[in-house]
Amino acid sequence: MLPIKNEATRNDIFKPYLTINTNSALGKPVKINGSFKKLLYPKIGIYNGSGASHSWLWFVEILDSMGFFDIEFVDEQHIKNGGLKNLHVLLLSGGDTFAIAESLGKEGAEKIRVFLEEGGLYIGSCAGAYLPLKSSLSPLNLFNFASVRISNLTKTLPQPVKLPEKFCTSYGCQYVFHPVREEVTISLTDSTIYQQNGELIAPIYGGPAFLPSENARTLARYAGFTSQTLFLADQQLAYDTLIGKSAVITKKMGKGHLFLLGPHLEHPHYFKANTLIADMIYYGIREREDTSSFSIPSIETSECKNLNTLWRNIKSQVSNSRIVALSLEREQVKWQIGYKIYEPEKISVFLETIWSRFDKINIQKCGNETELYAIITMSKRLTDLLRSIKKHIMQEVDTTKSAQEMFALLKKLTSSFLSLYFKDLRLNLINGGIN
Repeated sequence: MLPIKNEATRNDIFKPYLTINTNSALGKPVKINGSFKKLLYPKIGIYNGSGASHSWLWFVEILDSMGFFDIEFVDEQHIKNGGLKNLHVLLLSGGDTFAIAESLGKEGAEKIRVFLEEGGLYIGSCAGAYLPLKSSLSPLNLFNFASVRISNLTKTLPQPVKLPEKFCTSYGCQYVFHPVREEVTISLTDSTIYQQNGELIAPIYGGPAFLPSENARTLARYAGFTSQTLFLADQQLAYDTLIGKSAVITKKMGKGHLFLLGPHLEHPHYFKANTLIADMIYYGIREREDTSSFSIPSIETSECKNLNTLWRNIKSQVSNSRIVALSLEREQVKWQIGYKIYEPEKISVFLETIWSRFDKINIQKCGNETELYAIITMSKRLTDLLRSIKKHIMQEVDTTKSAQEMFALLKKLTSSFLSLYFKDLRLNLINGGIN
């Protein structure tokens, strides 16, 4: 039961979702359970603010492949300023749960609560799954949306056998520990949401194992391990902590829904797991009366030749950054930022997300000089930062502060670029460019 990584197979698995979304975006009926109906084309927010790591980009990859193009990138300030009012779905992936909670604060927590109660859909994976759980620890106690306990919480920390830096996070006078990483098998337990049943494989990188609760419904359970499972603790402890415990849970909250995921179902190498995200989105928005398609983006066709010059300059800067980032991967360096450990390999995840999409964007149609000048300023600063980090590592100077600035800049640069990319996709869809 290996994960499916073949491109053609991915396209086959995602094709029904792409068809549904294309028709929904254009206001056409789609066939659901044997009958045709109009389905809301959702506007989706992806959190990439303080505390978010690189895994929000996994949501980008799978939504792109399945035809969810109405994407907005939100940080803590955007949420506090009421940005969730325009969204149907909020996605929050991995990172530092404490940093996310602290940056959102009481105001952000209240905005998310109202968003849910008024019909919004929240899908949280890993850190995004821990955030809404009941806690007495500040600032997590601002987000007590689901009274669900976890099995990977202990007062007496077990001995790790591998990767001690990835094994646990302090939680007051207790510890959240992670007995395994990489692949686990989960069994689906609810046929009312998913278009498939049985077991599938998904990766786990520090996500929770939920204990049964009357406050939430179990949608999938941890069922087993694979040959690719990396045990960080004794195998019996791993079995006792995970197997049979809830891997995916949901809770109705007002008119909205919480979906909390222990494994990273959004990881782009696990196509069957990815479709569960789409199924959750369809389920969460099915009761909404609004079935309008997305708003048509304005076409900003420009005769300004300077746009192409700026675009080439941005590409050149990103190319320079890629070269330095690859050289950093050969260095024995890691950075602790908050509660998370960051490796140089994560830099390339951001840069490759940008690089792979450069030639797919019609910049004359979707860009403007103000946006591009902002992007080129960020891309130049990124190249300078990476070169400075490389130099200081060679001089054995601490680079944690520079790395913190660099990862924050990477998130902002990548989301700015992707906003142009998804705008161009929506324009293509309206003009019949998506087949």
